[in-house]
Amino acid sequence: MKYIHEDYLHWIGNGPTWKVNIDAPKRQVGTYYEETLIAAEMIWSQKVGELYLCYSGGLDSEYALAIFRGLGMKITPVIMLTEYNHPETDYALKYCKNNNINPVIINLDYTQFVESGELLSICTSMNSAAYQLASNMWLTSQIDGTVITGDSNPHLIKHDDKWLVDEIEPVYSQFNYFKDNNICGTPFFMSYTCEQYTAFLTDPTIRKLADNSIPGKLGSYSSKIHVYNNNQYLKFEDRIKKTGYELVESSAVYNHRDIQTVNSWKDKWWGSSNHEYHALIRYLTNG
Repeated sequence: MKYIHEDYLHWIGNGPTWKVNIDAPKRQVGTYYEETLIAAEMIWSQKVGELYLCYSGGLDSEYALAIFRGLGMKITPVIMLTEYNHPETDYALKYCKNNNINPVIINLDYTQFVESGELLSICTSMNSAAYQLASNMWLTSQIDGTVITGDSNPHLIKHDDKWLVDEIEPVYSQFNYFKDNNICGTPFFMSYTCEQYTAFLTDPTIRKLADNSIPGKLGSYSSKIHVYNNNQYLKFEDRIKKTGYELVESSAVYNHRDIQTVNSWKDKWWGSSNHEYHALIRYLTNG
């Protein structure tokens, strides 16, 4: 299946030369909720075997799960349990229990994952400077079927009093892993179509953020719950943004040479492609 609908995102280079170009929608764009429903139907029509969602317990993957369930589509959440990620997976387990969902549980000895060299091997194969992605990608390879992740909606940052849409290279390295390991699915469900991408950026809350009408010290991370709740069917509990790796970074394993090696690749594999928000919106909406 297509990793991105109509390949509307185009990226070249790496590190300081890395750049992303974005195609504009070819039709009128609905709300983010409406466009995510359309993206889910596209995924469903292309799936091979059962459909699975890597469910971290974060807000993004919870939203993705609710979208498919709301459409009556059978999707199974897959929760990876390590000795370090329980603050996030507690949300996932609670949500599944409250909604009578039976998730697939996959255990990973994260310390052994690092010490065995597997983390370094995966990051090397992906050309990724984000050590955090290694275990997430490993999880996708443990699933027999179509797998998606709740990741990759656009992210806004403020720089020199300008709001920028910031596309970072490590997130895109996931496509390398999916392709090299013949994984059916997408790591970009939250931005699967250019209409979905545009709908997120033109949501009233994001427009207010970019117009400095509301505060946003964490960029769009602190605002996206309002995008997800901008419909009459789904409502989500707000929570503090976490990476799921806070306990890793406060433990001895974080100092392992392999993690630090991956961190040292940021000059080479951590490009940032910035688009001034208002200029990008004019382009995407032909206005």
